[in-house]
Amino acid sequence: MRNWRGVLGIGKQIDSPDKKREFNELHFTAAASRYDLATRAMSLGRDQAWKKQLVASLPKITAPVCVDLASGTGDVAFLLAERFPNGQIYGIDLTEEMVTLAERRNRFDNVSFVCRDMAETSLDNASIDIVTGSYALRNAAELGKGLQEVNRILKPGGYAAFLDFSKSAKPVSQVSQYWLLKCWCGLWGALLHANPTIHAYIADSLKQFPTREDYYQLVRKSGFELISSQLFYFGMLELLVIRKE
Repeated sequence: MRNWRGVLGIGKQIDSPDKKREFNELHFTAAASRYDLATRAMSLGRDQAWKKQLVASLPKITAPVCVDLASGTGDVAFLLAERFPNGQIYGIDLTEEMVTLAERRNRFDNVSFVCRDMAETSLDNASIDIVTGSYALRNAAELGKGLQEVNRILKPGGYAAFLDFSKSAKPVSQVSQYWLLKCWCGLWGALLHANPTIHAYIADSLKQFPTREDYYQLVRKSGFELISSQLFYFGMLELLVIRKE
């Protein structure tokens, strides 16, 4: 019962950048061991298909330098390696546990992983051709800083593609989406970790995320052109492709 009560207080634990970053470190450290199973379950088995669509949406480049933010256990990084066998792919994640799991799964010579904050990658200015992220920017401690970092490391004309939950501008839809994610994701946190706050966090992080149109506006203000958008999962998930101006 105590864990279920904690589900209702997650919002207070991520209501400032420092608190959100600390929560994310603890959250994803705890989630790492069964993260792949959880994402497959919560997406009704569609997670891999969406990630493949993300990589397929990227332009054809012979040997791009790619960065996958919040890389987790490496799903998208490995798909990038298959799509761009002559490229170089770097996976960045905030937690050591995720990086360790990704390294264990890595069978590609052109893929490497490092533990860093997505808003402080330490990469050179204008050094990257492609940036990707699955369930990434929503987890940034500060969304604006995350987008600024993407802009800083991308070459002019470089592309970024992000797959994440998307927030409707309609209040009724927001409420229904919040409670659906709260209960559905909390259930899998309880089943897989005996702690519903793991994964129920998704609902609270989306609640603090801008609506779809406000998100687009921030993306434009951060120096990007919107290229395409695809909605999945009854409109609750979006694949957004953008290009640095």
